[in-house]
Amino acid sequence: MPELAPRASPEAPDRRADVVLLAAISIWALNFSAMKVGIAQIGPLPFPVLRYGVGAIVMALFVLRHEASLRFERRDLGLLLVASVLGVTLNQLCVVFALQLTTATNVSLLTATQPIFTAIIATIVGDEILGRRHWTAVALGMAGVVLIVEGGASQAAGASAATSGGLPVGELLALGVALTAAASWVAIRRLLARYSPYRILTAQMAIGTALLIPIAAPALVSEDYAAVTPLGWGTLAYSALLAGVVTNLLYYVGVRRVGASRAAVYQYLQSFLGVVFAVSLLHEPLRPLQIVGGIVVVAGVALSRRDQLRLRRRPASHPVDPAASAAPHET
Repeated sequence: MPELAPRASPEAPDRRADVVLLAAISIWALNFSAMKVGIAQIGPLPFPVLRYGVGAIVMALFVLRHEASLRFERRDLGLLLVASVLGVTLNQLCVVFALQLTTATNVSLLTATQPIFTAIIATIVGDEILGRRHWTAVALGMAGVVLIVEGGASQAAGASAATSGGLPVGELLALGVALTAAASWVAIRRLLARYSPYRILTAQMAIGTALLIPIAAPALVSEDYAAVTPLGWGTLAYSALLAGVVTNLLYYVGVRRVGASRAAVYQYLQSFLGVVFAVSLLHEPLRPLQIVGGIVVVAGVALSRRDQLRLRRRPASHPVDPAASAAPHET
């Protein structure tokens, strides 16, 4: 694929790339609130089908324009299917029902655990070997999760804990968002030596949406689309085009310019901004315990990134684009 942006040298940091990365992270952060508004009008099952259906078409046009092909080798189709089921089908089911059962604030804070889950899964499958400090970071991150759940479950929209025998289902689904995204990313990393992240994302969107359609079919048919307000359609457009397409293009261009390590710093802002948007736009309450829990989770993520030891690499004959080595934390 043609280079979409030159790679900056360490001596000449690209400030415009910082703006690009901040814009991408901000759009992703706002998407939690946008989706919560959208699924209240369009429904939790039709929303992701429409969102990723539109996104897949737009991304396909982009990839065909820049790469002239959407082809994958037969040996990679199984792994691509796994990544699509995890990263789109199951992930979006977790997202929409988490947002229906708990607050956007809780979802934003709990999905920040994705890098921790990624490291654990990568260790289990043998892609990485983690140091002692990293396992301390895992424990720290999980402690933060407990604080967030304790601080926010009782105020969750929909009272998820009260309807599930005491279990905070909305919060558990939010963790499911992070877990499925992490597992999908581990699968995707094995494909990045042969395909661009854009081509993989396009295939994920298409396959994952196709698998969602049978599940969502009754809701898609029975939904009263005439009752959806312009705000509802606007949140769908925002989620599909800005959060689903534009941010991915911005993010990978930004990472190419500044590198994966510097780009990771911006990901720490995503949960913070997600909370700011949820509190300011949706008027969600925020308790001190949630704030402390969010800080603890981010501290755990920061510690895990610092101590991560990539001791097992793909063969040198199949180099991975440095821009693709930084997993985006999107929803």
